[in-house]
Amino acid sequence: MSGTSLRDFVSRAVEHKRIRFGDLRRLQRDILPARITGLEQAEVLIALDSSVDRTDREWRRYLVSTIRDFVIWGSTPVGRIDGSKAAWLTHALLNSSPKTARAIWREVIKEAPQMDENVHTRSRQRGTAPTYERSSSGAALSSRRARP
Repeated sequence: MSGTSLRDFVSRAVEHKRIRFGDLRRLQRDILPARITGLEQAEVLIALDSSVDRTDREWRRYLVSTIRDFVIWGSTPVGRIDGSKAAWLTHALLNSSPKTARAIWREVIKEAPQMDENVHTRSRQRGTAPTYERSSSGAALSSRRARP
C-alpha cells in the first residue's frame, strides 16, 4: 500500500467516516513520512478532522503536532508566526473541529520561537488561542476567551 496518495487516504477515511490505528500508521509511514510539504496537504488534513466520526486516539495528537510543525518550520517565514501565516491558519482551522483548532493554536503559540507582536497581542486578548464555534453556516471565529 506504499503507493497510496493523500487523496486516496482522505477519500477512504471520509467514505468510512473513521481513521483507524492502521490508517494513521499508513499515513505516517507511507504517505507523509517526513512532514507536510505544502499548504494544500495541511488544509486537507485539517478538513479531514471534521469529516470523520471516529478516529484512533492518537489522531488528534498527530494532527496537532504535524500542523504545528508545518506552520512553524515548514512554511515561510521559518520559525516565525507573522500576520499572513496567522491569517492562513485561522482560515484553515475554520474547517476543523473547534477542539482541534484550539489545540493547534495553543501548540503554535507555545512552540513558535518568534511571533509578530500584533499576532501575539491578538492571541493574548483572545485568551491564548482563538475560539471556534459551530453554527448552522459552519464554523466561525469567536471573540470569547478560550478555555484552558
